[in-house]
Amino acid sequence: MADSLPFNAIKVDGEFDRVYKAEDWAWYFATFLASGVFPKPSDGLQVVAHSGMEIRVNMGYAFINGYAFRNPVSKGVTLDRAEGAQNRVDRVVVRWDLVLRDIYIDVLKGVPSAKPVAAALTRNTEVWELALADIYVGKGVTKILTQNITDQRFNSALCGIVVGTVKEIDASVLTKQFTDFFNTYSQAVLDEFSVYKQNMEKYLAELAGIYESYVTQTESLFTQYESQFNERYTTFENTLNNWDAELLKAYTAFMANMQLFQTEAENDFNTWFGAIKGQLGEDAAGKIQLEIDGLTAAVQELTQAAAAGAAETKEALKGLEERVTRIESGWGIDFKHDAVLGLCYMGAAYMSQHYEREVDTAVLGLAYAGSSYLANTF
Repeated sequence: MADSLPFNAIKVDGEFDRVYKAEDWAWYFATFLASGVFPKPSDGLQVVAHSGMEIRVNMGYAFINGYAFRNPVSKGVTLDRAEGAQNRVDRVVVRWDLVLRDIYIDVLKGVPSAKPVAAALTRNTEVWELALADIYVGKGVTKILTQNITDQRFNSALCGIVVGTVKEIDASVLTKQFTDFFNTYSQAVLDEFSVYKQNMEKYLAELAGIYESYVTQTESLFTQYESQFNERYTTFENTLNNWDAELLKAYTAFMANMQLFQTEAENDFNTWFGAIKGQLGEDAAGKIQLEIDGLTAAVQELTQAAAAGAAETKEALKGLEERVTRIESGWGIDFKHDAVLGLCYMGAAYMSQHYEREVDTAVLGLAYAGSSYLANTF
């Protein structure tokens, strides 16, 4: 290996005295370029989720120990599924392999564990690895998601960015701070979410209990109200039926009593009229005319006396005139009015038999009925 370069070679005895090997140029470039990935493009050699268990490494460049690497197109890598019931962490690396004289992309498969960690990098004189990303492979997982991938390109302890060695930037501290902050914040968010989830589950359980209680009480009240309504409706319907029966019974009894009363009243009147009929005589009209003539003569006498101016005579004359007028009109009987009044008193007579009215009412009813009959007859 050359300790200084580059110098032009001189041919001595048919051979050049300066022959530079690849490792000579490698240590030369390594003196001013640090190992890592090139920052442009910004997504160079970034590991991204693709489909199922397949991931892809973007096109990009890397530099390891003075040797350059280029990934000209996106490269697909398929990961194995997690075995059994445990998880693991796989690590995607760019490997410098001096024995194979090559730099290539490979996967360090993690060990399944309850708390899995990524495999350690190999870094010696023959093999040197740069970690591009760590991938969490959960048990039973059939698809890798973006959140399962941890980008390690900017972690100077595992990979880093190609920079000049004179102004090399150590991003390991910043990366660690960011990772610690992210882990702490993520845990705080998870804790808050866990509390929120528990509170929501408790609230939903209470709400479900309240709803079930409300439904139960509502159904119970509805059943109770329905039973009370049916009971009261049945009672009301029975009461109406009883009223109908009682009213029909009372009406039937009333009509029967009225028919009986009519028959009894007619019989009573015929009996009464038969009793007084003989007292009137055969020439009732002649007797009435004689009485009218006598009263007329008396009126004439009183009229002559009234001419003398006596006040008593005028009053007597007025009374006699009224009496004559009543007699001429048929003994002062209003046939229609007294006939109706007679029937009313006859009804009162019937009522007196049932409701303790006086007997005089019945007699008065018969008298008015008799007067009406006589007035229509004579």
